[in-house]
Amino acid sequence: MQLHALAPAKINLFLDVGPAQSDGYHTVCSVMQTVSLYDRITVEKVPAGMVLRCSDPALPCGEKNLAFRAAQVFFQESGIEDAGISIHLEKNIPVASGLAGGSTDAGAVLLLLQRLFDCPISMETLLHIGGSLGADIPFCMTGGTALCCGKGELITPMQPIEPMHIVIARDGADVSTPAAYHMLDMAYGKRLPAKPERWKTLHIKNRKDMQPVMFNIFESVILPVHKEASACKAILREAGARSAMMSGSGPAVFGIFDEIDSARNAVAALQAAGAKAFLCKTCGGVQII
Repeated sequence: MQLHALAPAKINLFLDVGPAQSDGYHTVCSVMQTVSLYDRITVEKVPAGMVLRCSDPALPCGEKNLAFRAAQVFFQESGIEDAGISIHLEKNIPVASGLAGGSTDAGAVLLLLQRLFDCPISMETLLHIGGSLGADIPFCMTGGTALCCGKGELITPMQPIEPMHIVIARDGADVSTPAAYHMLDMAYGKRLPAKPERWKTLHIKNRKDMQPVMFNIFESVILPVHKEASACKAILREAGARSAMMSGSGPAVFGIFDEIDSARNAVAALQAAGAKAFLCKTCGGVQII
């Protein structure tokens, strides 16, 4: 028996960061939105063992893969023994881009295994398992529009925003998340807000409300040194994006468009410049299909 899921990417409509805590982690305050750029995850029972395969040969397929670790923890927590499982990841979300590709794959695996093994683990427990592996995983599982605080694990659903045409662009070198946080520390130090709460100004019901309040603190340290991300953002604005911003710690950027034709023109312009470009829209969380 096989089961499949579509695991969505996320973008950050707002992202501010507080100072590092005693454990080395920073507090964050972010408004996240899932979008219809999907990885496709397939799980299947097999006689014995656990194997993960991926369409991207550059990605690890063992314990360094977050989806593999999610399966390990699922079986530990569920008490299911001697289960054989095969996992296949069809990657479409660019890796190391600020789009939560690894997190959304892990969340999809947890939901698929619960269904595949008809396991009585509650959704609350599944979200807890996900949060223990990565702060973005619970949000990717539930999706939509949400305020994410703490280390990202404190999730408050927000009123869904209207459907929007979104173009995501990715070009140039990867950005290491730890390195990006280090750059923030070097640039701001103690000037990072103790409680990053500017999200309170964010009242977004439609795209017309968004541009004045969209913010990503990582742009200030990444865009000046990542020429491809800066160029992609400029192309999005030139193509008519109402708003354009980097997602997460980058280097992916996204633009919000009023008209589908303008969005398609942006995709063509980005591809002509050598970038990867994806046309998508707002959506909910992981979908089992």
